[in-house]
Amino acid sequence: MCSFCISIYPKISFFFISLLRGISQVILQENVLSGALFLFGVAVNSIIMALGTALGVITATICAVALHYPVKHIKAGLLGYNGALIGVVIFSLYAPSPLTVLFIIGGSALTVLIMRLMMIHIPLPAYTAPYILVIWVIWGMAPTLGLEPAVTSLSEKFSTWGILAGVGQVIFQDNAITGICFLVGIFVSNKSHALWSLIGVVLATLLAELLSLPPTPILAGIFGYNASLSAIALANKSKYWLAPLVGSLLTVPITMVFMGADIIALSAPFVISSWAILPLKKCSH
Repeated sequence: MCSFCISIYPKISFFFISLLRGISQVILQENVLSGALFLFGVAVNSIIMALGTALGVITATICAVALHYPVKHIKAGLLGYNGALIGVVIFSLYAPSPLTVLFIIGGSALTVLIMRLMMIHIPLPAYTAPYILVIWVIWGMAPTLGLEPAVTSLSEKFSTWGILAGVGQVIFQDNAITGICFLVGIFVSNKSHALWSLIGVVLATLLAELLSLPPTPILAGIFGYNASLSAIALANKSKYWLAPLVGSLLTVPITMVFMGADIIALSAPFVISSWAILPLKKCSH
């Protein structure tokens, strides 16, 4: 029995490390504690969405292992985080049902295939593009499938002018307490990233205010979360501060375009902004 435990422990450890790092990679971190804090933050706001997050990252990780994709990528969480996002977004949009559970499982598995192809064939980081593509397909099909919308309960919240809600919205949680959990999770992994996350949200929120955009999405953090991700991504491993500032601000007009076209933006503004600036950043060096 002991020899069996000794032989199985490394596999169990590898799996749980991969899962938690997968959740942490949603906010561009590779840290087990960060992943645990992010999952806890989601659970603070919604147990259902936390379960969706867990189901998505578990499915994606198992799929990556079954396909014998690079172990270093699996353990770093790079093949799990899009699955985590599939789970949380499906349950944020639609009520739990056998069909939505199947969408989480199938969609999470599909993101692994898309992610692997993008990692091989695209010179830029894939970021959250795989889950965005999958969710757009499901979102487009939803009216014909009769999916019930998720029920959201309105509770009294303390106002942070959309700043902490903006951090929370990175994993689609309109909750300031959740935003604090996420910010702490980023901080324990990378203090600089935590600072840039706040800078990105503040800049985008101020720009949205200056443009006199609707107050409801501003206070809900809708204009902040893409800026937070863009700031972290563009500040990563660089002392060049202009790129994350410009990238954060650029997410606001891109978000406005999606809203004007009545298309669910998800984290597409972050991906588009980062993809637009990364080549310029490389040229400047």
